Amino acid sequence: MQLTEQYRPNQWSEVVGQDKALGMLNRLAKRSLAGRAYWIAGPSGTGKSTIARLIALEVADPFNIDEVDATDLSAAAVRDLERISHLRGLGEKSGRAFIVNEAHGLNKAAVRQLLTTLEADRVPSHVVWVFTTTDHGAALFDGIDKSPLLSRCMEVPLAKFGMTHSFALHAKQVAEREGLDGQPLEDYLALVKKHKNNLRAVLQEIESGVMSTDLDETEVSEVADCVSQLLGR
Repeated sequence: MQLTEQYRPNQWSEVVGQDKALGMLNRLAKRSLAGRAYWIAGPSGTGKSTIARLIALEVADPFNIDEVDATDLSAAAVRDLERISHLRGLGEKSGRAFIVNEAHGLNKAAVRQLLTTLEADRVPSHVVWVFTTTDHGAALFDGIDKSPLLSRCMEVPLAKFGMTHSFALHAKQVAEREGLDGQPLEDYLALVKKHKNNLRAVLQEIESGVMSTDLDETEVSEVADCVSQLLGR
């Protein structure tokens, strides 16, 4: 199993660098996270998918969580998910969750249907919808103003900056546990900065051995260049 999946947080206490978002969600959880739609925007590798899945798991068992890519979501598919949403899930948790990844790729027909599906009185009290996107600035979905859809969602304030130190500490701890550590914290800080706070990319590079003392400086440089080229494809 890749380090990125092996060390993906399975509970809220394991999430790194997103204290503001977790604080908001913790306050909402005191009432209920269900019966809502959430919008999570942030750069790659900063915790969008992890937080989306943790929200979903608060409400539903894993087999009652549907995860789809926005580009595959048609108006008919949205209607199908809405019909499913009215059926309670089987299992310890009776809720259902729908995660829509890369939400900036929603097409015009899907957006129009979601405007109806996500009306406050139409989202069942046992259901959550979670949208994730790397796109902060776009004002349009396929030519449609995104404001009406966002107004139907609770926006989760994902941090863009200020995570470098916490990400570096976490990365070093992972490297130590895996026997891949051999460098001071300063090198991990540099690695996180190099990848612009993309923790997934940092862990992938650590897995390649660039922080291990088993490699000499030339080998470290060669491996780092190779990983960077692969990540840039």
